Amino acid sequence: MKFFRLSTRSVVLAAIIGALYAVLTVIIAPISYGPIQFRISEALKVFVLFNPVFALGIGIGTFFANLLSPFVGPWELVWMPFTDMAGGLLAWFIYKLLRRHLPAIPILVYSVTTSAAVGLMLFFYGLGGFWFLGGAVLVSEAIIMLAGIPLILYIVKMLRMRDIQLDGEE
Repeated sequence: MKFFRLSTRSVVLAAIIGALYAVLTVIIAPISYGPIQFRISEALKVFVLFNPVFALGIGIGTFFANLLSPFVGPWELVWMPFTDMAGGLLAWFIYKLLRRHLPAIPILVYSVTTSAAVGLMLFFYGLGGFWFLGGAVLVSEAIIMLAGIPLILYIVKMLRMRDIQLDGEE
């Protein structure tokens, strides 16, 4: 079983997702950064359910978006892209185990991994307690990502109708 195909098409698609993530995060700054954050770009994370290489795109997008963070440093430029990629791969794997049913379950897991990583980072910056910070981020993450499921499923359906396949689909 192949983990994923790293074709030119999948690299380009991952780059598009990464660029969209970075732009959508920066465009609504300053609410994209800080203890209480709201990143509309988190809805794009749903794409990882269809192709694990999109986790790389999300990680790269996170890196570039976080360059403008008031907390820019190793936590934002190494820790957060890494945890976004790891959470995306975990969500993709869970979705495969569920035979591509119940997308809310892997998306909620992805929300928890991201919020825990942000909570830990902000806790080490001394901005408050881990549980409060992680919980606050979890609420916004879950809302945005769960709301993104129907939107991304619709986009995927429209792409398929135009014979545009996302590499990694079975």
